[in-house]
Amino acid sequence: MIKEIQLTMKQLLTVLFLGLLTTVSFAQDERYGETEEQQIECKERLSILKSQMKQKAPTAYSAWRTACEVCPPAASENLYIYGARLLKKEIKQAKSDDNAERKEVLIDSLMGVYDLRIEHYASTSRNANNACKVKGFKGGDLFNYRKDEFAAANQLFLESFECLGNATAASTISGYYLTRYKMFQKAEGEEKEEIRAELIANYLVLQEIADYNIANSEKEKKKEGYVKAKGNLDEIFILIAECENMIPIFQRKVEADPENLDQNKKFLKLMNLRECDESDFYLELAQTVHAVEPTHESGYAIGIGLLKKQDYKEAMKYLDEAVELCAECAEEERYLLRAGQVANILKQTGKARGYAKKILAKNPNSGEAYILIGDAVVAAAASCDDGALGQRAMYWLAVDYYYKAKSNDSSLAEKAQKKINTYSKQFPEKSDLFKNGVDEGSIFTCCSGETTKARARK
Repeated sequence: MIKEIQLTMKQLLTVLFLGLLTTVSFAQDERYGETEEQQIECKERLSILKSQMKQKAPTAYSAWRTACEVCPPAASENLYIYGARLLKKEIKQAKSDDNAERKEVLIDSLMGVYDLRIEHYASTSRNANNACKVKGFKGGDLFNYRKDEFAAANQLFLESFECLGNATAASTISGYYLTRYKMFQKAEGEEKEEIRAELIANYLVLQEIADYNIANSEKEKKKEGYVKAKGNLDEIFILIAECENMIPIFQRKVEADPENLDQNKKFLKLMNLRECDESDFYLELAQTVHAVEPTHESGYAIGIGLLKKQDYKEAMKYLDEAVELCAECAEEERYLLRAGQVANILKQTGKARGYAKKILAKNPNSGEAYILIGDAVVAAAASCDDGALGQRAMYWLAVDYYYKAKSNDSSLAEKAQKKINTYSKQFPEKSDLFKNGVDEGSIFTCCSGETTKARARK
């Protein structure tokens, strides 16, 4: 009898234990539905949706809509990830079909999908700031599909990058700056100047984020995205950052924190980019940075500052240093050009031509490099005076280079033509050609060893 009771108790405990497991199992699946039947159907629909997305099936949009009808909002983040992709395809199709009404309904749905994803998946096991990331996506699509809602898109971008910091997407960086610029264009008076100041200040922050990701991203495509974003920032920055706006802001910040090397380097970089090189502050800031940590930006800035003061010898020293420190930096062509121009002023024409050749090695179509060589030829002309045609022949050669500049870069056509007009007046008379036994149009070898065509002054 006792054994029978014990057996019954064991059976009872087994039933209770199995019942507990069933309850726990059911509780774990509640995100898929309130009933077991709903949970099963929701999981099936999600599985079908995932499969059709992988296959890029034309019925994927229908499968997504069915899954949305069956599953609770928190069933799976894939409802929103897939949903955004599918809705964007439908929007594209509606646009192609010229169905404006359906297109607007779909855009509303897309915005709703982002809102639900933010609400139910504000954080995930992989991303504690998931909502911040999604706000960036939403801002991008809002601005993409509704250009006039740039202010609302800007707020989403702002919330995204303020939250994410270095994890901010490249598209969010570009999107924030562009939409804020749109707001700047619409604003007036004090509001316009406040937005300008914000754009200048946030340029530095966004550049830092881009630089961090370029340095630390393992995927080349991701790096390219941030490089492109930096380019987008530069294009807008140059449009809004007048020197008279930048310098007072930078001066106040430097006075408040003069030992902040990183800050000072960034300010100097911006002033170089915008060519704000007329103020004493520019040269002083460059010298402060250079004394602590010489960089190509500081060397260049000191060189330009001294050039403005007509201290050409010292300017040359620092511009040479900028070229040396640059080591394939993005500004190398500008540094080479400026250093070459100062070398010509100092009659160091060999150095000027050497810098021009380095520019052409990087950019064979550089009109500025050909003008630099032409100027070097002119600067060296007097040294070729042999009492005959030696000096005059150098003007033929210089004009050849100015024509090359004009043909390679149409933006320099006016500048090059002025030099052509000036130095064509230095050509010899026809009588001088005859006297020296040189036929017009014949090939003449200059004292530099280069050949040119003999021409008479018109």
